[in-house]
Amino acid sequence: MIEVDVSGTKLPIEELHFAFLNNKLRNEFGFLESSRNNIPVNGAGEIMPLYTYPCYEYLRSIIWNNVKVFEFGCGYSTLWWNSQGANVYGVESEQEWADKVNPYGKLNISVETNVKEYVVSIHKHKTKFDVIVIDGIFRYDCVLPATEALKAGGMIILDNSDWHTNTKEFLDNFSELIPIHFHGFKPIHVETETTSCYIHRDFNKKPRTILPMGGTKRDNHKDDFSCQTI
Repeated sequence: MIEVDVSGTKLPIEELHFAFLNNKLRNEFGFLESSRNNIPVNGAGEIMPLYTYPCYEYLRSIIWNNVKVFEFGCGYSTLWWNSQGANVYGVESEQEWADKVNPYGKLNISVETNVKEYVVSIHKHKTKFDVIVIDGIFRYDCVLPATEALKAGGMIILDNSDWHTNTKEFLDNFSELIPIHFHGFKPIHVETETTSCYIHRDFNKKPRTILPMGGTKRDNHKDDFSCQTI
């Protein structure tokens, strides 16, 4: 068994590594604060969507200023998209949630409890969207309206795709959409889950950085250059 000496106390190496991981989850991912207040936040205390951490890290690396986002089901993700400078539209089935995320009525959010009105509400805006999030009720029925209202080069996000497998498989049928499944933990939740991004084949947004939360900024590796000599 490998042990390390920490200020005179000997610890098994695996316990030291686990302590480092726990510290990162606590402080750099914001998991403890999220659980304490039942509000998803990152390590800086900023509201984040209740997507898996890997999906959130990918999305936060992209500039979303002035894009049009429609959400089937509103929540903390609505606040996050708005904070990114996106033009946010959406439909919610509960007035309480609509009031919580849109207290001043500045966002284009409607409340619909009827399935037919809910799923076609995306069309009343008479525009195409860069991002469409399916994260509320009637998810399966939202797929077709979402694909109809998606811009070429856009993205559909399906949260809890490991749970809504029929909805996932319906989206899989659209050949112009490339599925990327982000598996992992979420704020507040204690089980691993999946958030899926269905990216249109013309999608061209590039991440600003691929340095993850809890990562370390390093100089380029010595072999990260051409090894060929002229």
